[in-house]
Amino acid sequence: IHSSLKTYIFYIAVIAIKVTIIFSQDLKSVDQKLYDMQFMEAKIELQQLNDNYPNDYKILTRLSIVHHYIGEKTNVKKIETENTDIAYEYISKAYQLNQNDPQVLKWYTVILGKTIENENLRSQIELSKKIEKFALQVINKLPDDEFCYNILGQWHFRLASLGPASRRIASLIFSEPPVGSFEKAKFYLEKSIKINPNYIGTHFWLGMTYIKLNQYEKAKYIFE
Repeated sequence: IHSSLKTYIFYIAVIAIKVTIIFSQDLKSVDQKLYDMQFMEAKIELQQLNDNYPNDYKILTRLSIVHHYIGEKTNVKKIETENTDIAYEYISKAYQLNQNDPQVLKWYTVILGKTIENENLRSQIELSKKIEKFALQVINKLPDDEFCYNILGQWHFRLASLGPASRRIASLIFSEPPVGSFEKAKFYLEKSIKINPNYIGTHFWLGMTYIKLNQYEKAKYIFE
């Protein structure tokens, strides 16, 4: 009996190792497609993996990334909104499963920031402190990742751009309303662009920030 049990345990262990290796290879294949910006192809692979492993936060995070970029690439607002909503569903589930993973937290912050673009001003202000908190946590964990520097740059730009009426709303919601700064927006966006000079979104927001700071030659250069 003991011999049979040992044999059974051995075979189970072998199968588990094989499944882990196959799973790892599958994610490498997906990650290569993400790197090559083959988002639809990656989406098909990830959906198949998700059918087999519905509670794996790594798969859910990658599904969220895929839908985020599909939404970013389209010029059709409806498709963008639909994919942003799906991305948020996946990353919310991943966050519930493992909120300490820096990549999960990073993409949760990125996609949460994207979802509030269509919200009313009150909701945007209410969620802004949450986004700032998460973005700073990610920067502490991933100091060489450009995404959350970009998010904090946009965060400061948007809050610094609020008009008097919007500031009054903010003061009603918070005893200490969030305050943005164009100088801080510049700092975070320049940091982001130094890490990754090839992301057009950072160029756009940095150019807009230079305009707000009356640095028109820098704005012209960055837009060019």
